[in-house]
Amino acid sequence: MKNIVILGAGFGGLRAAIVLGKNNKKLRRKGYQITLIDKNRYHTYTPLLYEISTTSKETANYLDLKSVTTYPIEGVLLGLPIEFIEGEIQEIDLVNKKIQLAERQVEYEYLIIALGAETNFFDIPGLKENALELKSLNDALKIRDTVWEMVEGAAQNEAVDIVIGGAGSTGVELAGEIQEWLSQLKKEGYRCRTSVTLIDAAPAILSGFDPRITKIASQRLKKLDTSILTEEKIDKVENNKAYLASGKIVSFDLLIWTGGVKANSIAEKLPVKYEKQSRIGVLGELLCAFEKSDLKAEGNVYGIGDIVCVPDSTGKPVPMVARAAIIQGTIAAKNIVSEIKGKKSYLKYNPKEYPYIIPVGGKYAIAKIGPFTIVGFFGWILKGLVELNYLFSIMPNMRALRIWLRGLRIFIQNDRLG
Repeated sequence: MKNIVILGAGFGGLRAAIVLGKNNKKLRRKGYQITLIDKNRYHTYTPLLYEISTTSKETANYLDLKSVTTYPIEGVLLGLPIEFIEGEIQEIDLVNKKIQLAERQVEYEYLIIALGAETNFFDIPGLKENALELKSLNDALKIRDTVWEMVEGAAQNEAVDIVIGGAGSTGVELAGEIQEWLSQLKKEGYRCRTSVTLIDAAPAILSGFDPRITKIASQRLKKLDTSILTEEKIDKVENNKAYLASGKIVSFDLLIWTGGVKANSIAEKLPVKYEKQSRIGVLGELLCAFEKSDLKAEGNVYGIGDIVCVPDSTGKPVPMVARAAIIQGTIAAKNIVSEIKGKKSYLKYNPKEYPYIIPVGGKYAIAKIGPFTIVGFFGWILKGLVELNYLFSIMPNMRALRIWLRGLRIFIQNDRLG
């Protein structure tokens, strides 16, 4: 049997695997099987990580949080004829069509690269060594535990200063939620002084988003007493101080970096064309664009999700959002099925403005759906429904509903009305 291999079980990779799995009878008749490879045994619903970062131990323990945020891949694929391999990818050989893992080698006929992105520290001196990041469940728990220990260990009127570098959606979500959590801790009797400062080099927070959304989010953060420093670039970090390009020095007890991502470093040395942030360039059908047209790998390698760079109608890269990755995963999988069946028509990925929801502290979120903007509690309700809809798309309905209700019970305690 020839292999169709998917690298990465994030939003795009998992969707591609599910679509291919549902076409298994057609593929097996042509002599193909499906293999999904990921370094983890679980799929993480990353939009919940900001909630995990601010959920106290009294509200939920580690197992509770893990169960509502990460889903075992083999359970998601149950009933689908897909081989799942848990393993670290050491090398991707596109010329010889081989994937080298730590303990085995996997050959492929078709490949979907969906390895996602990793934190980009932009070579800022001292930043990686002195900052926490937010890319995984463990990262979120580390932020939660660090904030908790600082507040719990601080004396009355002692300062606990938290700085978040990067005011994109992740930074804004985290800033609002941490500020809400700190306010709640003060109501519970903790008397230390706290501050949350958001720093970004752009002229405004949420750079690239609709200006109306930026304005609403800014007003919300200011209402929560979050300090915002824009047009300020961090030059270096040392001794609990962030040195800005303007000459300002911002002291901190905790620095969290959400200021950018880059394509997964595993894919850095592939013979493909690279675009912004080291992301792989792809053609309309989501085929990877190669440096040399004579490579025999050409035409069999697809790229989807955060690891690829697809320009929209304005020439800007499509945002790294789950919805884009899911659509790309569906298109790449269907194009592989079409080619194996001998069809000559392929789907093309046409970027568009995707709906998005940005929670900003407590039961408050900003939802942008086409020309409509939903703000506040109803935006928060919509966020929950989007989460439930995603769970329905990857697992049986009753199991999805149980997980969603468990998460709702936890996070409804965690979220304060504000």
